[in-house]
Amino acid sequence: MMKQKNVPMKYYIVLLLFFLSIIMISCSKKKVKNYDEVISPDSIYQEIGNTQVIKVMNELAKISIYYPKIGQDEIDQKILEYVNSIMTDFEDEIKVKQKQSNTSFDYTPRLTIQYETYASYPNICSIKFRILEGMPWEDKKRDYIQTLCFQVDEGKSLNFDDIIQVAYQQDFYDQVIKQLETKEVYGKYLDEDMIESMVMDAVQNGLQFTLTNDNIILYFPRYDLLSGLSLSPTTSIAIASLSDKLSLDEQGKLYLERKIDRKKPMIALTFDDGPHDIYTARILDTLKECGGKATFFVLGKRVGSHSKILNRIVKEGSEIGNHSYSHPLLTTSSAEKIKQEISKTQDAIYKCTGFKPKLVRPTYGAVNQTVRAAIRYPMIEWSVDTEDWKSRNVDMIVKEAMRGAKDGAIILMHDIYPTTATAAEKVIKKLTKEGYQLVTISELFEYRGVGLSAGREYFSSKYSR
Repeated sequence: MMKQKNVPMKYYIVLLLFFLSIIMISCSKKKVKNYDEVISPDSIYQEIGNTQVIKVMNELAKISIYYPKIGQDEIDQKILEYVNSIMTDFEDEIKVKQKQSNTSFDYTPRLTIQYETYASYPNICSIKFRILEGMPWEDKKRDYIQTLCFQVDEGKSLNFDDIIQVAYQQDFYDQVIKQLETKEVYGKYLDEDMIESMVMDAVQNGLQFTLTNDNIILYFPRYDLLSGLSLSPTTSIAIASLSDKLSLDEQGKLYLERKIDRKKPMIALTFDDGPHDIYTARILDTLKECGGKATFFVLGKRVGSHSKILNRIVKEGSEIGNHSYSHPLLTTSSAEKIKQEISKTQDAIYKCTGFKPKLVRPTYGAVNQTVRAAIRYPMIEWSVDTEDWKSRNVDMIVKEAMRGAKDGAIILMHDIYPTTATAAEKVIKKLTKEGYQLVTISELFEYRGVGLSAGREYFSSKYSR
């Protein structure tokens, strides 16, 4: 007979603890960790920041998120909000699917986010997130790239317009297209039209990019080119080839405002009564071509039906001003009516663009004490009236604009006439050729050192009352 061995008590204790831990894990609804974690340099490339981790493991999903903490409170908050939004959207999608199917999944949905950081310039950092989502109801794992870019010292989020001057962006896109065509893996299977379509779709949806010491790297959706690619298509453009296009100052710091030279003459072109989908677009095209900006004093009643062009004005760096809602003669209106005209337009513009104008142009340029008291914004008049609404003659409009052109001038036109659009195209090119910087109203007064006060009329950078 074999002698029975005595099993140490600590064996049973360990076994008991093991089963208790299993029970606790299975009963827990949700466990979230958010803490500093040391990650191997092989798994995370970072030039700035410390790694943070969010871990979630429950019956709904398995989530593992790595993200950087830069050390600037405003930026760190934006990064955390961003990764939390991805996690929330992921979990919400699973919950909706569960309600729809009423069946169990083959495996637990998974979300993994990895990142890389780049600190290429003294005050710029960019972050590349690789996001992987495994959904049991889909054959392929989702694998895509998203990026964030910040001006570190200001805590400001940056988009592509902040990096590449708008006037040069089409040249940049053409360069990207050509480079993709030369890559064998893309050019072999795709023609020029397909690559161009892919690039411009990415532009329309918001380019994903990072800025390194030597290159701007662009990331495209994984399956836009070849469904068999294991990673998102990328291409890089050498910064050395973009020195005249980058919005960077002499020290290599991001120059968030446009490069306006205080020593050179500047003029503010202004357009009233729009916007107009066709004529305003033509004016914006020419401004973009010449690297200029303008100010558009819009009517509130036109905002809702022309929202796309209004957002383009903002996106391309021109300025929107308030020109009342329905264009009444304000000097014959009650104070309450004037306030309604202005506030209703402010609300319409804000609803459309998320931006509230800081400037008002009184209708017909007419102001009395009632108007002055009711409008609690700077009132922008003009020093040059082209009378484009009266003549509807291209040559006459151009002649009047150029005759009054001088440093600090404010030129009035209306972007609701085809003749004005044609004349404006000529005026923009002529003024640019003569060395004038075409600026917004706000830029004109800022760079001429003139403060704008509510209730005061401004006719040029040199005259107000």
